[in-house]
Parts: sequence; structure tokens; C-alpha cells
Amino acid sequence: MFAMVNAVGNLPIFAELTMSMGSKERNRSYLIAVATGGSIVLIFALFGDFMLRNVFVISTSAFKIAGGILVFIVAAKGVLSGQPSVKKNEKERSEVAIFPMGFPYLAGPGTILTTILLLQINGTVLTIATIMLVYIAIVPVLHMARWVEKALGRIGVLVIARILYIFICAKGVSFILDGFHINV
Repeated sequence: MFAMVNAVGNLPIFAELTMSMGSKERNRSYLIAVATGGSIVLIFALFGDFMLRNVFVISTSAFKIAGGILVFIVAAKGVLSGQPSVKKNEKERSEVAIFPMGFPYLAGPGTILTTILLLQINGTVLTIATIMLVYIAIVPVLHMARWVEKALGRIGVLVIARILYIFICAKGVSFILDGFHINV
């Protein structure tokens, strides 16, 4: 699950998203992002399979395709136009913690589907304990984004983030293609 969340791989993106924030605002954004991502994953751990099959009456394949499209759009926006670090007011900057940091980066379609599958295989207690440990471990990892920014400099962070957005676009395409191959 920790690998699927990929907080370490997204550090340059998080550095870019919080570049214009002060230390206190950045720390608050990290906590909100982790709380958002963790909450989404916990909700899907408890109700995801039921919601997909009985409420929305969609397959995990359809969910993966829709999620892949969303991930692709968010990442393509990052490649083409930059991300919300250019937002001017504090409210707009704080929203970055929820979207895209919390969702879809810390709780994307791959993480959500992995959670549903873990629940089916390992049961509720082990899955929820895993989710809690993973998202608690992410908090100190996100604080390394500032170090990444200092090591690479502003231009380096922007370049690396744009390159990573391309890989995230590819991950979105991968979700879409996987959705066409899974019959669950």
C-alpha cells in the first residue's frame, strides 16, 4: 500500500504545489492532504466494494477507467500549465491539499482498488491497521519535500515535477488500459 500511495515519488510535485507557502501553511497542507487521502481510503476500505457494486452498480474495471481519466487530466494539467502553486489567495492555496495532493495523489484509483482487494483478502482489521500505519508514515515523508526544493532549487523542482507529471499521465493511461482487461 505504501508503494501504491507513492508519496516519496511525488515529493517534487508536493514541493512545487507548496512552494509559495510559508512553513506553517505548508505543514497544515500536508496534514490536510494526509487526512483527506487517508479518509478516502478508509471509507473505501469499509464501504468501497459495496458502493461500487450496489450503490453505483459499476465494476472495478469501470472505476479504474474513470479514475485513470481523472489522474491523466490532473497530471496533463500539471505538464501543460503548471499546478496551483501559482494561486494567489490563501483559500485557493489551501485547497491544493485536498485536490490534487489528498486526491488523487495520496488516494488515487490504484490505492482505492488496492484497498478494496486487501480487504477482501486480509479482512477489515488488518486492512484498516495497514491504512492507518501507511498514512501516519506519510506525514514525515511529506516534510522532506522542502529538502527536495532546497536541493534542486525552484527551477529544478519545476522541471522534475513536470517530468513526473508525464509519468503520472502514463499511470492514468495504465489504469484505463487495465480497466479494459479486468472483468471483476
